[in-house]
Amino acid sequence: MRNIKGIVILLLIIFISSCKTAPKSSTAENTEPLFTIDSLNVYPDEFMYAYQKSNKNKGEIEPIEEYLDLYIDFKLKVTEAKAKGIDTTKAYKNELNGYLEEIKKPYLTAEKVNKALVKETYNRLQQEINASHILIRVDKDANAEDTLKAYQKIKDIKNKFEAGKSFEALAREYSEDPSAKNNNGLLGWFTAFQMVYPFESAAYQTEVGEVSPIIRTQFGYHLIKVNDKRETLGRIKIAHIMKRFPPQASAEDSIETEKEIRKVYEKLKSGENWFSLATKESEDLSTKDNGGSLPWFGAGRLPASLETVAFELEEKGEISTPVESPYGWHILKLEDKRGVGSLESMEESLSRRVQRDQRSELKEVEVIKKLKEENNFKKNKDAYAILKSKESLSPSNFKRKELEMPLFSISNKEFSILDFLNQYDSAKKIDLELEKFEKSTLIQYEENNLESKYPEYKFLRQEYKDGLLLFEIMNQKVWSKITEDTIALKKYYEEHKNDYKTQEELKIAKIVFSDTSSIKPFKQPINGAYFPLTQQIEYLESKTLEQIKIDYKKNQKVFISLVLPQNLSESDSIKLFKDLNWIFSNMEVVKLIYSDENKIYLQLLSEANELLAKNNERIESASTEKIRTSEHSKWSGKKEEDFKVNVDKNGMIEFNYVLKNYPPQQKTYNEAKAELMEDYQKHLENEWLKELKKKYSINVNESVLNKLKEKIEQ
Repeated sequence: MRNIKGIVILLLIIFISSCKTAPKSSTAENTEPLFTIDSLNVYPDEFMYAYQKSNKNKGEIEPIEEYLDLYIDFKLKVTEAKAKGIDTTKAYKNELNGYLEEIKKPYLTAEKVNKALVKETYNRLQQEINASHILIRVDKDANAEDTLKAYQKIKDIKNKFEAGKSFEALAREYSEDPSAKNNNGLLGWFTAFQMVYPFESAAYQTEVGEVSPIIRTQFGYHLIKVNDKRETLGRIKIAHIMKRFPPQASAEDSIETEKEIRKVYEKLKSGENWFSLATKESEDLSTKDNGGSLPWFGAGRLPASLETVAFELEEKGEISTPVESPYGWHILKLEDKRGVGSLESMEESLSRRVQRDQRSELKEVEVIKKLKEENNFKKNKDAYAILKSKESLSPSNFKRKELEMPLFSISNKEFSILDFLNQYDSAKKIDLELEKFEKSTLIQYEENNLESKYPEYKFLRQEYKDGLLLFEIMNQKVWSKITEDTIALKKYYEEHKNDYKTQEELKIAKIVFSDTSSIKPFKQPINGAYFPLTQQIEYLESKTLEQIKIDYKKNQKVFISLVLPQNLSESDSIKLFKDLNWIFSNMEVVKLIYSDENKIYLQLLSEANELLAKNNERIESASTEKIRTSEHSKWSGKKEEDFKVNVDKNGMIEFNYVLKNYPPQQKTYNEAKAELMEDYQKHLENEWLKELKKKYSINVNESVLNKLKEKIEQ
């Protein structure tokens, strides 16, 4: 519930959404408020912080006077909330403290260190590494004896490599990675985030053809040989048709599986539809129903044989020859390719990933180091020596002078031996406890001085304080009245009834044809029945019919036409008409399926969809949709059976046909309720603001406002 409320608060305060620092105003500017509400002074720096963030979110520069009016309204509501004593309640204080604890976090992780890690990660994402490794396992919490044994073992292996033995042979013989026996320790291609951070860093810091120093990860000790480096291939989207190997497949099974996939490949070469073949032939049950389409992936996510072939495909729609993987035989088709985005576009997502990744452990070490530098941290070596010389760290075992001795100082503020002993855990090692005390004291000092160090944090704290007050007062004065006073809401509906009508809508059938040569001259329609779709179909009683055609002529309607056999009786003709009418009237879209070619295939409510895919290769897409004429001016004034035909630069014809017209209708109270409640809320809010503007004295300092306008115009 609190999370939902937090989101509402952020939406209410339209200027809360980022933590970019607003330009600092000069001291002179901030000696005069921009505006006052009774005794409340609002200064230019606070206003400009909110104004600039609002503009950033909207992507445009709004007139400062308009935003000032909104900001004054906002502060009026907050002032009223304080007058009601909402900020003094226990519930408000508890909830506010919870939010404030959350917003501190980004400022306590040393932003500069975080940005450096983001930049490092982005630079690594530009390159992919092909590497092999040798692993000697040892648990990260292993005792000293086991750790030394593992280290000596990996060191001996490194010596043998330096003496001339091949890395691959050493991997087969000594590596404790189970796969090394078969792949000589080869890991294939990878980039940032695909290996644990220490391993990744060692790989990126090692030249091609070289072997890294011995490195330690959570899995043990490694030697890494960098085989190659290349520019990142980016991400790729492919579809595949797969024939699986049977369990415990023999060499003969592999040959038979290859024969099966090559039959499919020949069908594709002869022009058969990829989507249709994938749904019928592919044995990958998770993808066959969507044309074999796989999710986006980058290097290192597929078996090496498939990955190599996939990234060699260049043109969208290009099909590979059959390729073998450990699971079976595949045919691949390229759907799309993407490069690595810009740092600006990826910065936010990379920052989140860095914070979740093992890099965050490094970040904490760097944070403490940075805080020590920024806050002039100084150790008293004599005090540390006294602590380590004592057999017992009970305060009674120290002289008074020793207890008062400074242990270290932060920005000239001293912390004594007694301060340390008051939080010391005697069950733990003294060195670890001293490190913990330094870290916790530095972080607490940083936290206590956040507002002076980060001006944007000060503003953000104020926004949350005001935002929570705004939420509570709006709930009392507006929202609760909307939900509770249904009589007033219905009265408002009756007074403004004409404002709540449906918009005119049209139901449009859209068919796109790729083969314009198949479109024939206009023919006589069957029994006066017109169908805005095309289809080849066999008569249900096996009586042969000629092809149903789509007919097009400029300035004429498009109709389905059918030439009937001469010996067809009237009753059979009527039955045929009913059959066809049923088929076409049931061609409503249920599900859009996108193929690797970005073509759209439809799952329809009748079997006609199979025939549509089978017999009408020239149909690129077919769909129905409802549109509002107010949003599509080209359809304004159109009625049923009107149509539009467009021919694009590729020669495809898009045929749009009006199936049904829905004129505006009066909405009932229930139908209008959602927008009615929104309008009634605005009405209540406006009436309330009128009362507040009478109650409180508002004064805008025009001189300060003009200075702000000049700065914006510059």
